[in-house]
Amino acid sequence: MKIWTGLLSVSLCAGCGAQGLESEAEAETWGETESALSNKDFSVDFTGCAEFAGIGFVPAERARPLVPASYALAGDAQNAIAVVRVASCQDAVLDGKSLGATITSQIGITLAGGDPTADINNYTVAYATNQGKLHARFQAAGLKVANRNDLSLDLLGATLSADGPDFEVVGTSGTPTSAPTTFAASWWSDGKRGAVQSRTAFPDIRFGASSSTLTTQLGTELGELLGAATMTFAVLDSYNTFATAHLEVRGD
Repeated sequence: MKIWTGLLSVSLCAGCGAQGLESEAEAETWGETESALSNKDFSVDFTGCAEFAGIGFVPAERARPLVPASYALAGDAQNAIAVVRVASCQDAVLDGKSLGATITSQIGITLAGGDPTADINNYTVAYATNQGKLHARFQAAGLKVANRNDLSLDLLGATLSADGPDFEVVGTSGTPTSAPTTFAASWWSDGKRGAVQSRTAFPDIRFGASSSTLTTQLGTELGELLGAATMTFAVLDSYNTFATAHLEVRGD
């Protein structure tokens, strides 16, 4: 999906010498930039990461309005399943360029079905990142994403803390000692350009155990989903580490 415009400059300025070559280079650079902005599909490679992942129950009647009817919810008539995730990585490579330290925060509703190659499928309720370039890429793909500098994940001794947009997770944990395993997660969203799948493959994730509580405000999007100011994670309460992860964002 590249747009090449340099050939026109060469044909019109064959006798222009160095100035013609300079114009060609500028035209090619402009074309590649335009292509990157118009291409809603992209990939990201994360390295040196830790994450908090919490999965718990929420009222199905509150979750259903947040997910388009074409998606089936996991759970039952009374309880849907919500996922809260905050990941912190030493680096992320986007479009071949290093972004440096990168934090992402996700809130989702678990789906029944979707990507059969994934271990879990979620519909995206909220997504945030501290990286402006990653934020712009998601926005170009049609997703509603927040660019926030107040995201964090820390494990100091046995004290675990994770901050996302309008929520805080506090608890106890430790560095995972389990053997690394493979895992894949697909997050879905119907954006302004159609359905978008964000699939992350973890080739060597180590799952740990934590005991934590999430706190939010009733007026926030998460607070409305919970119908409460706090949440615990009966399905999974985990502090994980992984050396690498590969994210692919693909639209219809």
